[in-house]
Formats: sequence, C-alpha cells, structure tokens
Amino acid sequence: MMYSSAVKTSTITIRLPQSQRDNLKATATRLHKTESDFIRELLAREFDQAAFGERASEFIGCLDSGPSAPAPADALRAAIKRNNWRAK
Repeated sequence: MMYSSAVKTSTITIRLPQSQRDNLKATATRLHKTESDFIRELLAREFDQAAFGERASEFIGCLDSGPSAPAPADALRAAIKRNNWRAK
C-alpha cells in the first residue's frame, strides 16, 4: 500500500525498545513492505476490529441456545433429509 502525494498524511514519532524495532524491520522486510506500510496496515486492522467490537457489543449475550434448540448435528441431519431428492 504505497501512498501517493495526493493523499494527505501526517507524521508521528514513537519510541520502541530495540527488540521491537528489530522485529519491525525484519517483519517488514520479510513481507516486502516498508516499515510505514506495515504499521499502517496493523493500525487499520486494529481500528477495524475495534469498530466491529463496538458495533457487535449490543448483541453480546443475545443468542439463546437453551435445551429446546436442536443439537447442530441433528439440525444438519434434518436439513439433509428434507432436501434429499432421492428420498422423495
């Protein structure tokens, strides 16, 4: 993901322990990316995951899988039997 001059960017500076910096360089090199591209992708994934967590948080604990729900294997078996054209 290379940024062109048309994309507005800003620069930040962070301090890393030397071991993290070495890992960053090695990983970016192995993936054939610049360190900046690699960090941008990590941040984008983290932001996407956080956004999904926020969107899904209202549904946590909303599913009912009580004893009345059929076991997954039973439900699959019933669907196969229902859709089996040879049994009709």
